[in-house]
Amino acid sequence: MARRKAWATLGLVILAGGTACKRDRGGGDLHAQLAAKQREVDGLRAALARLDGGEPILPEDAVIVSVSQSVVSQVLNVQLPLEEKAGSLKVTLTRGEAFFNGSPAVTLTGRIAPSAEPGLAGEIVVFGALEGIKIDPASGTLRANIAVDHVDLLEMAGLEKIIGGGSLDDLGQLVRKQIQGGLPEVEVPVRIERSIDLPAVTDGPVRIDGARMPLEVTVADLFAADGSLSVALRVTPGEFAKTAAATEPKGAAVPERAGNPR
Repeated sequence: MARRKAWATLGLVILAGGTACKRDRGGGDLHAQLAAKQREVDGLRAALARLDGGEPILPEDAVIVSVSQSVVSQVLNVQLPLEEKAGSLKVTLTRGEAFFNGSPAVTLTGRIAPSAEPGLAGEIVVFGALEGIKIDPASGTLRANIAVDHVDLLEMAGLEKIIGGGSLDDLGQLVRKQIQGGLPEVEVPVRIERSIDLPAVTDGPVRIDGARMPLEVTVADLFAADGSLSVALRVTPGEFAKTAAATEPKGAAVPERAGNPR
């Protein structure tokens, strides 16, 4: 019954996502503008296929951590504003927002203007998604890149008259290529411990050496729905290694053996 309910819920979300895809914000190529929404539909269909085949959405032997879209939106905005060059134009991204509904989608909004005439500014919307989610070996935090699917140019305020050759769609493609490599990594606010440390016990009648068990943690899968991003982590324990000896406390008396003469 639970699987049937989840199947029906995901089906409704797909229908809702398909309806939302039909909006046209920039008047450009429809297929390009729907790339971000297509990610969502593909993600939900993949989840449906697993449920239909009797499989869990995420691996059952994995550790699941979840983060909300509102938290990731805050993380995005901490890294803004961001300025990038696109030919003779300057792109300034000032606001970011995450949408976790089938895929880890993000949008970045801001302004675009000629470097020589900043007064002729238009609005820019960057559609993309988090991808390549991995664990940073130094900090143990989850990090992700932003893949740019499409760029919309809106309310150009006369800027299109001085572009010279091509269309707004052509300019959008140019901007997409230029800013793709300049977007910073997103740090998902989840910290993963890379080892289990057992301190040495040096007081009392029982003394234990300190030890450390390393943990190999990798991202196995992820699922975005209902405003949350769930990341499945596969944890493989290593061998315990001694880190500190349980030494005798200074000044400790040596116990006398039975039968020794005084």
